[in-house]
Amino acid sequence: MTPRSDQSQLLQRLRVGATGLVLVVLLIILASALFRSAIDEAPIGEDVATVDEQANVAVANLTPTGNPDEPLAELGISPGAAPSGNIATPEIR
Repeated sequence: MTPRSDQSQLLQRLRVGATGLVLVVLLIILASALFRSAIDEAPIGEDVATVDEQANVAVANLTPTGNPDEPLAELGISPGAAPSGNIATPEIR
């Protein structure tokens, strides 16, 4: 094999670089077209106002309505309450 001349190596490198640059530009154009079509598309499903209203109702249902000073009572836990039933107390001698 004979080595290539400097000019043919230069032309080969320019072709490879130009081809790579064109491919990158084409990929950017393709991605831009895909994202633009996704943004311009109408939303799937219900109207946005209906969804917002349903979200507000759901949040309102989650807020506690009891006494805010008793967070454990809201959970059904009462601190300091004596257990009911027969409890055997140890005898002190």
